[in-house]
Amino acid sequence: MNQSTLKKIFHLTVVVIFGFLGTRCATPQKQVKTYPLTEITLEKVFQENRGLRILRENATMIHDFYRGGVQEKEEGDKWIKEGKWEEARNHLEESNRFLRIVVKYLPDDEASRNVYGDVMVIFMPNLLMADNDLNLITVYKKLGDENKAAEARSDGLNYLAQSLEAVKTEWAYQVQKGYEDDSPKK
Repeated sequence: MNQSTLKKIFHLTVVVIFGFLGTRCATPQKQVKTYPLTEITLEKVFQENRGLRILRENATMIHDFYRGGVQEKEEGDKWIKEGKWEEARNHLEESNRFLRIVVKYLPDDEASRNVYGDVMVIFMPNLLMADNDLNLITVYKKLGDENKAAEARSDGLNYLAQSLEAVKTEWAYQVQKGYEDDSPKK
């Protein structure tokens, strides 16, 4: 055998080896489990994030922004129940500002995430923003701002889709039903 034939055989062998290695790199499809309301609820998220109040100027880490977003949401939801629309708007918009920073760095919702030390939390920033935007639709309508309500609806549906892509929860399906119930009837 001459040298050019050996060179061709060597190159063919290298190509075949890398071809086999490349086929082993295919990633399996991610299974998405649906979590019942007993496992993942808004109240559980609120309970996990109560404590020292987080202000945006004091937040330095992602879990600070997440916790601040949850705390502002809880406050906004309280004001909605009392019918104080302007206060509710301020807190829900502030919650979304906190949570947008979170999804910039950690874009996927997770049923359980280690945020610091050994502390595991329900981590659902997209679903929280979808829920906020659903509430903001009502708030904006009460305040007479239909354009903002339409914008909140569009944003909320986007966040809801991102959340459902990562984690399916009965809570998310309730939010989705809220959007469906709010949509104009044909």
